[in-house]
Amino acid sequence: MCSIYERGLLPSACELFGEDSIDWILQEDNDPKHRSKICKKWKEENEVTVLPWPSMSPDQNPIENVWQLLKIKISKKKIKTSRRLKAELTKEWNQLPVQLAKNLVNSMEKRVTALINAGGDFTMY
Repeated sequence: MCSIYERGLLPSACELFGEDSIDWILQEDNDPKHRSKICKKWKEENEVTVLPWPSMSPDQNPIENVWQLLKIKISKKKIKTSRRLKAELTKEWNQLPVQLAKNLVNSMEKRVTALINAGGDFTMY
């Protein structure tokens, strides 16, 4: 995970916010790999500020809808190898309509409103 931070996160942050900027905050869920001692230490040493995230928060990220859709499509196939799984996932991903992405992005205001109305609890999204 730290190599992803090193090769992906920091270069992206520098490009988006400036070479010496610390005016950004990293948002991660509570996946164990994000909370590992080595990752926490890396983020501290590299002065990465992390947005506090509740342990049982509902996931409002639209990509979760995409993952679920792909799981449904893939579960209907008889896949026996990781190579075939990768090929099928790539095929299904490439067949997703652009309008799906637009609809998911456009749903964010409703998602946030529903989350606020639910007092931070789970919503239909």
